[in-house]
Amino acid sequence: MSKPEKLGVRASEYSQWHRTLGDGCFGVDLDWVEYRLDRGIVAIIDVTGNLNDENHITNSKQMIWNRTNMQREILETVAKALGVPAYFVIHTTDLSLFHVHNLAYDLKDFTRLSRSQYTEFIKSL
Repeated sequence: MSKPEKLGVRASEYSQWHRTLGDGCFGVDLDWVEYRLDRGIVAIIDVTGNLNDENHITNSKQMIWNRTNMQREILETVAKALGVPAYFVIHTTDLSLFHVHNLAYDLKDFTRLSRSQYTEFIKSL
């Protein structure tokens, strides 16, 4: 029996197939592996969006944290093994606002960035 879908739609046939493997097999896709030609991997980043504005982000965070607990644990484990930071980023659909959570710190702590500030943050990694 397949595990129930929590988010509505899965992007790939592979993901749909993997969900049939049962509770003992859990997999997540890593959204972004930030890589620099001169330094290699510099960060692992997971992103979630489809949020209308800052109030929507703020009001959705508890639900996001609840549904991504295992995902964040895996992200942190991979980042630690690579010796790089792990970030969880929540953004508005139009990419005008980003809440950047460094997973090494408390989830209540985040950096609020505009699109241009987030661009600079990514470039600075």
